[in-house]
Amino acid sequence: MAVRLPKSVLTQAGIGNSPTTFDITVNNKKEIILKKREKPESLKELFKDFDYKKYWADWNKEHPGESKEIDWGRPVGREKF
Repeated sequence: MAVRLPKSVLTQAGIGNSPTTFDITVNNKKEIILKKREKPESLKELFKDFDYKKYWADWNKEHPGESKEIDWGRPVGREKF
């Protein structure tokens, strides 16, 4: 399903041709509310709520005894290590 919005509405909301992400909610009156998600200014802002200790604890539960390193295979070109 899709929703089409007039260009005038998009212009008022400051939405141009670049891809835009929205948070969508429905209130108790069954009204759909779209809120434009702003892009983070920095990596620090992007990961401000990221809990790396929880991430690795969950990873270790799902992959017990596995190495965290990824095996990319043998070099196939002129890579130097």
